Amino acid sequence: MGMTPEFITTLPPEARAEAERVFRSFTARRGSYVCYPEDEARTLYYVLEGWVRLFQLGPQEEEITLTVVGAGDIFGESALLPGERYGMFAEPLVDCELLSASREDLLRLNSRFPEAQAAFVLLLSRRLRKTEERLRDLRFKEVLPRLAKALLSAMRRGQEGLEVTLSHQDLAHLAGSTRETITKVLGELAMDDTIELGYRRILILKPEALKQVASQ
Repeated sequence: MGMTPEFITTLPPEARAEAERVFRSFTARRGSYVCYPEDEARTLYYVLEGWVRLFQLGPQEEEITLTVVGAGDIFGESALLPGERYGMFAEPLVDCELLSASREDLLRLNSRFPEAQAAFVLLLSRRLRKTEERLRDLRFKEVLPRLAKALLSAMRRGQEGLEVTLSHQDLAHLAGSTRETITKVLGELAMDDTIELGYRRILILKPEALKQVASQ
């Protein structure tokens, strides 16, 4: 296992060794799918690095984004219950580093080590809290603060400074908007010199200004 997530490192030594055996790391490529709605839920996933969009299809076959999970989040929690299906698509927005564990291994891990079970409850609670926060933002916040929040969560240190390498469509998924609207708002932020738009990257010039906007 390349990177060991926090929820494993905090376990007692024996439980940690078992968890490191249970979870397998792999790369999920952009443009692929990790799971489909009709798949039997037999595997739980943990995001080490990257972004995974969880979505369903509506009555007219339109895509409805449920949420976007990032580093430190789990998805596919239906695997913790027997006979369940995923009920959603899981699409990597970028090349992602994931961990996966089978239902059988997880049940054995949790039955042997109560600390591991407590760690999963904490992960599920965190996921629920983020989902509730996203729903509140979609209901009460305008696109600009939602986009600012998405940019802040996606920015990384690059050669030229803080940058975001997600596409406008990916940012639309994160912010719960459309690509056209995101492109327009990004243009407004660029006019204010808060960001600089470049080829396949957005340079964050004024992160503090973005934080102020995100808090609106």
